[in-house]
Amino acid sequence: MGTPDFAVPSLIAFHSSHHQIVAVVTQPDRPSGRGLKLRSPEIKIKAIELGYPVLQPESLKSDEFYSQLRDCYPDILVVLAFRILPERIFSMPEFGSINAHASLLPKYRGAAPIHRAIINGEKYTGVTTFQIAKNIDTGSILMQEKIPILQNDTTGLMWDKLANLSASMLIKTVEGISNHSLNPLIQDHSMASPAPKIKKDETKINWQDSAESIHNQIRAFSPFPGAFTNYHGKRIKLFSSSVSSEELTNDITPGNIVISNDGLKVQCNTDMINIDEVQIEGKRRMYVKDFISGYGISSGKKFE
Repeated sequence: MGTPDFAVPSLIAFHSSHHQIVAVVTQPDRPSGRGLKLRSPEIKIKAIELGYPVLQPESLKSDEFYSQLRDCYPDILVVLAFRILPERIFSMPEFGSINAHASLLPKYRGAAPIHRAIINGEKYTGVTTFQIAKNIDTGSILMQEKIPILQNDTTGLMWDKLANLSASMLIKTVEGISNHSLNPLIQDHSMASPAPKIKKDETKINWQDSAESIHNQIRAFSPFPGAFTNYHGKRIKLFSSSVSSEELTNDITPGNIVISNDGLKVQCNTDMINIDEVQIEGKRRMYVKDFISGYGISSGKKFE
């Protein structure tokens, strides 16, 4: 069970294993893009390519879906980047249902664990496989593996790393369930932290913040939804950055642009940040050198 491209490596891993996939469950096709053409979930596209039947229930609580799933006779449900399952669904298989979550549970329970880890400046994250329970991301831990978050890792980069790690861990977890070698560990709920969906107002840059905080914000929201600022009435998304080693002058105005031989810097609260890649609303993404030359950017101008 899954929907976005995050789940595709896991589908491929199980396809290549000795385990038998009896069905793939995903979201219904939805209108997308300017033309509102129906678009299939990434996992459906790959499942059809590999030759598997696909179920796309509008409601996971419907009797029709329950019957369809029961008729597949699953031994176990493997869930990744999907929806909240009703209890009668996740308790149906003999070996229950397992999920892979892109955090070191109980930290970052919720819809945006990768974004939240990066924006908070975490040095590590990982993948946890666990038994699905009634409350989201609270079930007993089966396996957990930690990986570093590097200084310039974005959500996009970590998404790919964690998708591939999830695939290998889900295979190991199913093997462990098969041979009864795993000992489920109850989560310490007192250590839990939330990872709710990203709100639009969180993506607006406040140049009064530190360069490190803004750098974390930019990479957390790269490539989507994009941290943004305003320049001469236009919204500009920032996708790539680094904290500058250059010292500020006495004339500190947060948001001030400084152009030098090595690019574009912006004054923050007490330090400066290098900006490497931007996108003006209605335009394509571009490197900052093209932004400087194409839009007449000069020192002393300001991001709002």
